[in-house]
Amino acid sequence: MTLMPRVATGPGTTPAHRYRLPGIEREGIAQLSLLETALWPLQGGKLPAHKFETAYAFGPPARRKQASVTVRAPLGLQPVDELVLWGLLGATLDWKDPDPVLHATPYWMLRYLGMDTGGYQYNELRESLLRLAVTSYQNTAFYNPLTKEHEYSAFQFLSMLLPTVGGLGRTVDTNRSWRIEWNPAFFRFCKATGGNLLFDLDVYRQLTPASRRLFLKLKDRFWRSKRVFMNVDDLTTNGLGFSQGRPLKKRKYDLKNCLAELLDFEIISLGRGQADPEGLFIRRGKGCYVVALYDGAYFRRPGTERATRDENAAADDPLNEPLRLIGVDASGIRRLLRSHGRSVVQRWVRITEAAMHEKPRGFAGFKVSPAAFLIDGIQHQRTPPDWFHAHEKRREKEQWGHQHSAVAADEVVLRDRYERERAVALKAYLASHEGEQRYDQAHECYRAFYRIAEPHRVDQAAHDAAIARIERLDFQFPDYGVWVLGKGGPGEPPD
Repeated sequence: MTLMPRVATGPGTTPAHRYRLPGIEREGIAQLSLLETALWPLQGGKLPAHKFETAYAFGPPARRKQASVTVRAPLGLQPVDELVLWGLLGATLDWKDPDPVLHATPYWMLRYLGMDTGGYQYNELRESLLRLAVTSYQNTAFYNPLTKEHEYSAFQFLSMLLPTVGGLGRTVDTNRSWRIEWNPAFFRFCKATGGNLLFDLDVYRQLTPASRRLFLKLKDRFWRSKRVFMNVDDLTTNGLGFSQGRPLKKRKYDLKNCLAELLDFEIISLGRGQADPEGLFIRRGKGCYVVALYDGAYFRRPGTERATRDENAAADDPLNEPLRLIGVDASGIRRLLRSHGRSVVQRWVRITEAAMHEKPRGFAGFKVSPAAFLIDGIQHQRTPPDWFHAHEKRREKEQWGHQHSAVAADEVVLRDRYERERAVALKAYLASHEGEQRYDQAHECYRAFYRIAEPHRVDQAAHDAAIARIERLDFQFPDYGVWVLGKGGPGEPPD
């Protein structure tokens, strides 16, 4: 499809060609090409071979082409992950001259996402970020808004660097700021004109997972037309992520529930003479349905400027709480955020937090206070101290090990399961008539050889050699990679 221009915005800017709905306090930003298909099946969790494959068509009707999408998620994905991904991306791009790093406390992140801030939610946020960090996206015809071409693209979404209590690499510290670093290519796609979709995060959060995905699709498509037609079979499986094994009749029923939900929020409306969502479906043939969707009052509200946040800009900034915990007063926070670049402030927040909480090697201590140390570094444009570079390298190495430990655990389970199934199959083959014949022939030959070469262990050596020969030449069992594609259930308990 040809994507319409979008303008990445921050406070104080007025985009000319984009819905700017009144009363938006929290904005989410989604990448347009990623919205063409579901990111992961709706039921969530892990999948065999750790990947989800889907497709979508693009281009003018006379020359339609198909793009194939593969999402690889070793830890699986959950419906909440899209809220975290699009919400935190919106928080990062919400500010002037955004840096591809979000430096904020988990409390601020949860509050921005509209989630509760209990102990369970901190763990939920951390696990969601971990799943996203090890997920990769691949598209054979990704629309690059920078080159304005469809390209074969593959990238990840983000990396996360979370401080641990005392810097010991054991328990994640929820009282300090976490660092989310966006993949450079992904961040450029989301930041570029024509590559992003801004939406009301509060409305999005209130919807069910399937309705969220449909809401974003319609938010993009209603920009070009007030009436949209979609094939029900393609929309429910490729677009929304319903199980392909679920009959079309049941998927149509699930879609009708989504439409009823969107009607309640006035995101869509009924056509003339229609009394309920069932009237939106059009039968085009046996087993072929199209749904006609009309834009609702939500998209017809008068455009107004976003509520000004001059007074509360510093309090709403994700850097406000880290600076306050370091000891900078309110006027100092406003002055720093107004006078200096965000990347500089974020860098010195990281340096100061590391010095306060982790006592890294080479740090001699604060001469006055943490706040004075931070302000001096920012105002005098000092380079980061040498001890900080060594400390960051150690932290990144520990974080990499933490992110890949769960994947490695799944790999161990699968390898063990594969070896046991292979051993059972080999035993069954050796007990068969063919296997017995092969074994007797090989064993007789090897016994004659080892009677001369290793007379002290003739029987054992001949037995081992005969089994090895049968495994290599006669016994048929799929390689590990092929076996995983067909039977691998990562995380499943061994048989």
